[in-house]
Amino acid sequence: MNKKKLDFCIGIFDNLTDRGLAKIKDDIQNCEIYGIGVYTDEVVTNDFYTYPVNNLEKRMETAKNIEGVKFVFKLDTSDPVKLKEIIKNEATKYINDNKK
Repeated sequence: MNKKKLDFCIGIFDNLTDRGLAKIKDDIQNCEIYGIGVYTDEVVTNDFYTYPVNNLEKRMETAKNIEGVKFVFKLDTSDPVKLKEIIKNEATKYINDNKK
């Protein structure tokens, strides 16, 4: 089976469970480039009706520290159309910044 070129996940990344981390690590093994989008505090509060335990910087650092993650970016919306555009732009930026 061929690996995907690019894969990603999005989330809050506050309290990452062992099961969630295992899923991410499995996904990382099945692609060449893996990115993580982290929702801003405002999106978490306003759109998901909960409060993050840690601030955005700490949550992004948590995502960056997962072995195999190539890029991490913030998500300031939960709108699917806007998310698609942000993810596309961030992935393109990573690829262009890392051309050999």
